[in-house]
Amino acid sequence: MGEYRVQAVAGRGGMGVVYAAVQPVIEKKVAIKVLSAQLSSDRDLVRRFIDEARAVNKIGHENIIDIFSFGQLPDGRQYFVMEYLEGATLAERLERGDLSPAEVPQVLAQICDALDAAHATKIVHRDLKPENVWLGVTGRGRPRVRLLDFGIAKLLESGDRSVTTDVGVVMGTPHYMSPEQAAGELDIDGRSDLYSLGVLGYYMLSGALPFDGTSFETLAARHIAEGHTPLATIVSNIPPALDESIERCLVKRRDERWRNGRELADALSAGPEKKRWFHRATARPLFRARAMTELAMFAAAMKAVFKWTMI
Repeated sequence: MGEYRVQAVAGRGGMGVVYAAVQPVIEKKVAIKVLSAQLSSDRDLVRRFIDEARAVNKIGHENIIDIFSFGQLPDGRQYFVMEYLEGATLAERLERGDLSPAEVPQVLAQICDALDAAHATKIVHRDLKPENVWLGVTGRGRPRVRLLDFGIAKLLESGDRSVTTDVGVVMGTPHYMSPEQAAGELDIDGRSDLYSLGVLGYYMLSGALPFDGTSFETLAARHIAEGHTPLATIVSNIPPALDESIERCLVKRRDERWRNGRELADALSAGPEKKRWFHRATARPLFRARAMTELAMFAAAMKAVFKWTMI
């Protein structure tokens, strides 16, 4: 495939196939995303495919997957070449149950950085969900985030026609849509992504979604008008700073949400109370009660020792 030698199928999606490949001269591993032959005849889908590569290239950030080449196969299929990532999607990590509480604010903060970079270039992602967040690992064992799939991103600069959406078309994943996105509003901005990030954080911490339903209409109506179950009533002993960070993302009125990703990231990293709580739970799978049980036993033991020394 061009200058690359395909090694294996790395994944399949609604728009095509991703291949693991290598550049044989320098032995650099890459991933190649190829639009399916069936969809390659759809000009709108081809436009979305090309727009994704343009959007990612326009942003250029360490927490966003790097796309560095684009081409067309002899049979007409479009493809682009991107960095090869080791690790798993956030969806896969959550399914396995091996994401520790300590990793949650780290992952959210890195997504904030990626979104801030996108919003600075007037691009709104519009499809933030666990499947579009890739988690690798740094040399220190910490999660390394890559934001994926800018296929339905929207460019807010009116002078540039790339990365656009037709009037009245609602695009995205219903469970993670902001109220304004669900309503089909045209003037969405970066705060829509922050709402979706709030849904993502809510799900990471509780294992439940703020809203559920069997149809798009039901979910859209709930995002627009219904209140959700407060996170603190589902996740016991959640640090107030983390709870407030997520809950403020989920406010219906976007003017009352965080203004930008940097502001939210700062809130996620603030407060020694949160750090102590997460340190206590480090390396334990999410949703286990063991950490809280051990903490209660420790407190009871310390109380007994203190009482004995006072006699």
